[in-house]
Amino acid sequence: MTLVKNALIIFAFCVCFSSCDKGCYNPSLEKASQGIVCTADCPGVIGCDGKNYCNECEANKLGVAVDN
Repeated sequence: MTLVKNALIIFAFCVCFSSCDKGCYNPSLEKASQGIVCTADCPGVIGCDGKNYCNECEANKLGVAVDN
């Protein structure tokens, strides 16, 4: 049972970290955006990771830059 549990933990860890685009994530952008309250407008923007975000502020809070 322990072997199965360990295998599931390792699998979950790999899935979580392989789905993130490490080349796009910017920890300094995320840190600079902490404490900022984003507006509720949601025109939709695309981050440098190719994913859709509601607005640039929301993407930046996750450490993702938006291609303008």
